[in-house]
Parts: sequence; C-alpha cells; structure tokens
Amino acid sequence: MSLFIFIALICYASINTYLILRGWQMLEALGSYRYVYLAVALFGATAFFVGLVLKRTIDSPYTDALWAVGSWWLVVFLYALVAALSFDLLRLALWAFGKKLSALVVGWPALKVALFAVFAAGLAVIAGVGYYNGTRAKVRTLDIAVQKYSPGAGELTIVAVSDMHLGAVYGRRHVQRWVAQINECRPDVVLLLGDTFDDNPAPVIRTDACAGLSQLRAPLGVYAIVGNHELMGDPAAAIRYLAQYGVRPLTDTAVLVDNRFYLVGRMDRSAKDRKGIAELLAPLDDSLPVVVLDHQPCEWEAVAAAGADLCLSGHTHHGQLWPFSLATQRMYEKDWGYLQKDRTHFYVSCGVGAWAAPARIGSRSEIVRLRLTFLNEL
Repeated sequence: MSLFIFIALICYASINTYLILRGWQMLEALGSYRYVYLAVALFGATAFFVGLVLKRTIDSPYTDALWAVGSWWLVVFLYALVAALSFDLLRLALWAFGKKLSALVVGWPALKVALFAVFAAGLAVIAGVGYYNGTRAKVRTLDIAVQKYSPGAGELTIVAVSDMHLGAVYGRRHVQRWVAQINECRPDVVLLLGDTFDDNPAPVIRTDACAGLSQLRAPLGVYAIVGNHELMGDPAAAIRYLAQYGVRPLTDTAVLVDNRFYLVGRMDRSAKDRKGIAELLAPLDDSLPVVVLDHQPCEWEAVAAAGADLCLSGHTHHGQLWPFSLATQRMYEKDWGYLQKDRTHFYVSCGVGAWAAPARIGSRSEIVRLRLTFLNEL
C-alpha cells in the first residue's frame, strides 16, 4: 500500500468516525433504536470505500451494485460534514461565553432528534435535486467566429461531450438519452472529451453500454480522446471497444477532417509520454483551423502560442457538488465555460455525467453545441 493511499484511508476513516459519532449523539433520545442508524451509516461508509476499490479490479454485477449504492455516501459524507462542522462551531462559540446548548434549551435530547430529522429531509431534497441535475443534461450552445478560412461550408457544428463516466452508475439508458439529444443538435462532428469510462471499462463492455453510440449521426465522424480515468483502467481495451461503434481515437495525434480543419487529440496530462502541443501542431498547415481536444484544462498559454483556434476540455465537473466548485475555481484558470486568449477560443465543459453518485449541486450536466463560423475567403 502506497503512503498516499494509507494517508487517504486514515483521513477517510477519521472523518467518518467523527460524522457517525455526531449522528449517534444527536439520536441519544431514541435509545436502542439508534443502532439502526449506526448500521446504515457504517454500511454506507464501508460500501463507498470497498466499492471504490473493487470496481477497478473486479468485473461483477455485485460489484456494480455495491458501488452504485455506496457512491451516494459521497453526498451524505459531504453535507453531513458541512452540517456537523457548522453545529460544532456554534457549540464552540457558546462555550467561549461559558454556555452549553443542553443547558439553554429545554428538552434538548428530543430537539436533537428533530434537528437530525430536518437534516435527513433536507439531504433527501438535495439528493433529489442533485440526481435531476446529474442525469438530465442541458444542451448549451456557443457561437464562435474563427479568424481562418475553411474550405467548403463557412459553418461547422461541433457537439462535444465530456466525462460520461460509464460503468456501474451511468450505463446504456443514459447513453441512449444522450445520443438522442446529440442527434437533435444535428452535428457535423461529435467529440468525446475523455473520461468516457469510469476507470475499468469491463462493466461497460459486459453490458454493452456504448451500443447507442452507433446511432450517432455525424457526417464528419465521431472522435474521442483519453482522460485520466481511462488511464486508471485499461485504455487500450476502452479504445478497442469504442472503435466497434465507429468512434475514432485521437491519442497525441492530428487528423485533417474533410480537408477543412484539423482535430488534434492530446493524451491526458497524467500520461508520462504525452507530447507537447507545439510538437503536435508544428507539421500542420497553419492556414486551416485547428481544434485541440485536451481532457484537462491546462497549458493554455502554450496552446494559444502554438496557434490553435479552439481548445475543448472537461475534467473539472465544475466541482460537481458545492462547495467543491469553490476549490475547482481556484485550481483552474477557468473551471467551466468560455474564455478567449488572443485568437484562441477555450471551452471547459462541466461534463454530461458525474463521478460516484449521479448527482450535481451547483452545476448541471451539459452537452455542448459549438457553432463555428469561418472567414468567407482567404
């Protein structure tokens, strides 16, 4: 076991112990009935960790079920931590003035049970809203004027999708829904921006979750790049499987599409042998538009300096669950949305799927439609 994994396990166990203990104390008025709470909480915390480990190594419907249930502990864990810390800060403030809640409030044990029930109801509402946001993608349209001439039509419709995280949680029915939405956009080309698989591609292959991709209608093709989650699993198997449905991989390679524009797909930045952007773009005809696909939104200065016209990324999920978005906003120059540097346009998608629980708070699953216009003549 690596030192990082050991430290992460200790932190996870410690925080869960704190949260479960706080819940146990809140329910003291229930007597022996709170053992039901204890059993549910211990199962949730254990299922999340065990499911996270097993899903990367064991392909089984039982592993899928364990992770699908345990993944929701992420939502419970996050908002229980926010509530517990807020409550303890209140207790600390009162303690500083020599006061205790138990002495200030009549019937404090019963009130604690009521507060726990209010939190549980609020958490259920949050989970419901999060599930809707995480499974009902919104089509976001962006119009971009590229200052280059493209032979043929002066317009191009790109539909970009990132972070499907297909596996035990997102599967065949989600793909079918997304494909229908993508086709409604009438794309010229469809781009999968990485993390199409959630680590291990075996559950996706076993359930044939990507079969719906064969129904995509994009006359200029469907292309995909590798994200960090593919690299955590078996990227070669993932690429072979997608190829069955006409999806062409771009792994540190460039392709000239219909003699009109270049697509340049980068390996994820976590890959040890990833090529530099200048190396990838140097052989290309710089009079034609260049679209770069890079899963993680990084090295933007180099991308702009190399002469790319458009760069598309995902990865961040825009935090997925508030308040994680506060962290991603500080980690990235742009963790979601559009930005322009010189003549290069950048867009970071918050993703169509989600990691762990299929839930989003403070963000909404999206399919990105980019309508590009080019110069009418050289």
